[in-house]
Amino acid sequence: MLVLRIFLGLTLILGLAACDTSVASTPPIGEAYVASPSVNIRQEISLRSPTIATVHQGDELDVVEAKRRWVKVRTDRGVEGWTETRNLLSVQQMKDLRTLTQDAGQMPSQGAAVALDVMNMHTLPNRLSPSFYQIPEKGKMDVLDREVTSRKQPAPEAVSFPRPVRPRKPKKKGGNEIAIAPPAPPPPPPNWIELSRTVQPESADTAPTEARPGEILAKEPPKVDDWSLVRTPDGHAGWVLSRMYNMAIPDEVAQYAEGHRITSYFPLGSVTDDEQGVKNHWLWTTMSGVGPDYDFDSFRVFIWNRRRHRYETAYIEKRIEGHYPVQAGLEGKPGEFSIITGEEPGHWIKRTFTLEGYLVRKVSQEPYQPPSPGSPGANPASQPAQPEAQGVLARLKQAVSKWFAR
Repeated sequence: MLVLRIFLGLTLILGLAACDTSVASTPPIGEAYVASPSVNIRQEISLRSPTIATVHQGDELDVVEAKRRWVKVRTDRGVEGWTETRNLLSVQQMKDLRTLTQDAGQMPSQGAAVALDVMNMHTLPNRLSPSFYQIPEKGKMDVLDREVTSRKQPAPEAVSFPRPVRPRKPKKKGGNEIAIAPPAPPPPPPNWIELSRTVQPESADTAPTEARPGEILAKEPPKVDDWSLVRTPDGHAGWVLSRMYNMAIPDEVAQYAEGHRITSYFPLGSVTDDEQGVKNHWLWTTMSGVGPDYDFDSFRVFIWNRRRHRYETAYIEKRIEGHYPVQAGLEGKPGEFSIITGEEPGHWIKRTFTLEGYLVRKVSQEPYQPPSPGSPGANPASQPAQPEAQGVLARLKQAVSKWFAR
């Protein structure tokens, strides 16, 4: 009986050991995060391979193996499969993206915008940078900043992981090997000096264009991209191409843009019209082209004329170099706003204006130091405001400017 019990116990232990098919997991060679909204993990290295798991943006994955542009990853549930490196962000890239999102949450909005089509949101103002989010058509966003970059930018550093080093097979040494010396290089031709001095004639296709007397050849300007840093209502922040959206200012005001791009806009109080209802006064900034190192070259204040039932220009400045951030509603006053202008960062000026009725008056001017790269949204004005007196002569100048602006 005792022998039978021992036999049954050993049989049970061996059976349980046979049923345990778990295999020790392979140690990871790195970590990565999902960049796209959703990524399919495939069984083999092929887009036609069946999907064995689906991961979502921000999920952390263990990288087990790397083969060219494919990596084998392991999810938090222990599922292992293959995906492309373009779907992943490195640990540093994910850290930079979180920092960008945190900083963008503190930056003042320069106006709401609407997407003209589906837009890819990038981690950097670069077409080749990872696209981690998509804004749908007619999706809304807040514009925060602007940057112009060359279209021929190098691609950001891709996610890479160490590959296993395979030992090389030793070469077989033969017993009867004979060392053969390489042949001597041929001597140069006898007339090599004359050949080196001879200039070959250029063909008509490759010959450079020569300027005629008194003519200056115009160089083709480098191609650039205009990028905007935007923030979505659900908290995502990233870079999009500026040509892919329109500012959401009312059409009855946008019609006065005259082909210029509206870069920011703000309401400056409101009035009640007996026929049209409540109408806002508006401040906007515009840009006539693409490429400069500043954010706008003109700003304008529109007021609603209740007697004529239309918008009219109360104040305008052109041919300036303006910079973000433009701010309105300062100190709880709807008609007060600030404009930053200047050619060099060390010589920027912040001017504060106020809309009083139908008249725009400058109330202060102060030096402005742009925020450091690590503190977007900061507003470190170096000196306190210095109010300027507005006498009769200054009011007369503003009235003349308003008249000619029409």
